[in-house]
Amino acid sequence: TAGPTLKLLTLKEWLELDIGTPDWLIPELLERGGGGLIHGGSQAYKSFLALQLCLDLAAGAGVLGVFPPRPPIHTVLFQAEGSRRAWRQRLVNQAKFYKVDIPFWSEHVLTPDLASATQHARFDALLAEVKPALVVFDPLSEFFRGNENNDAVLLKGWLRVLNEWRQEYDCAVLIVHHDRKPQFARDTGETVDTGQYETRGLTNLPNWTDLTLGVRRKGTVVQLTVQKVRDGETGRVFELKLERGRLVVTRGALSDEAVLLKVLGRGEMKQSEAVEKVRKETNAGRNTVYRM
Repeated sequence: TAGPTLKLLTLKEWLELDIGTPDWLIPELLERGGGGLIHGGSQAYKSFLALQLCLDLAAGAGVLGVFPPRPPIHTVLFQAEGSRRAWRQRLVNQAKFYKVDIPFWSEHVLTPDLASATQHARFDALLAEVKPALVVFDPLSEFFRGNENNDAVLLKGWLRVLNEWRQEYDCAVLIVHHDRKPQFARDTGETVDTGQYETRGLTNLPNWTDLTLGVRRKGTVVQLTVQKVRDGETGRVFELKLERGRLVVTRGALSDEAVLLKVLGRGEMKQSEAVEKVRKETNAGRNTVYRM
């Protein structure tokens, strides 16, 4: 059968086209139907971040306590590293921070191959039942067969599978992926920082994303950097720390706008009351808060 017909739009038609407003899952970062990437080295708390993000969104809480809350959405996380027992314990540790009936589903699976028709159909059936707004695969390389480092056609095939679900269910897809081994400059011997392109695999992967989050860990402190936002601002840096099994923002996350949104929430309040609350949140003087 013939595929859909392409239609060219005139300038006038583009100007009159109603694009609509984005349905942000994470305000100004990731919208429904988008593609996202969390990458970092081994033991950088990537999986902790992915899980907490899913739980916050399913609970209708502000992600990481920084972004303003939104109505709860259905989230699904497929985990394929470590043991099933360890995964359950991680959920037990997180459960004390959330109601147990939030719309979050997960499964710990071992080495599936989403490029195969059988496995694809199994996952498709699960997504059709849950109808999620966000699906997370952690890590990407465990869900496909092959080597993403030197086969562009293979990697494009992986991304095509994920794009099918984005289109079919109007959901965002977030993948967790490992970084390459550190690269060194031969002349200086120093580690080369390649930003979002330090992820394992060809450039197809970071080019595919609408949101790229880089995670680096030093001791118990994690630096989370917004490396790419399609059509948006990048470069925001958050400092996180793992406390009692939960990532907590410790520094650098609250911009002026984020503080105000956190204080005001979804309601209204008198200006004097808002100023006092923001002042306590930031330890700033009243004049500074008024300028904010």
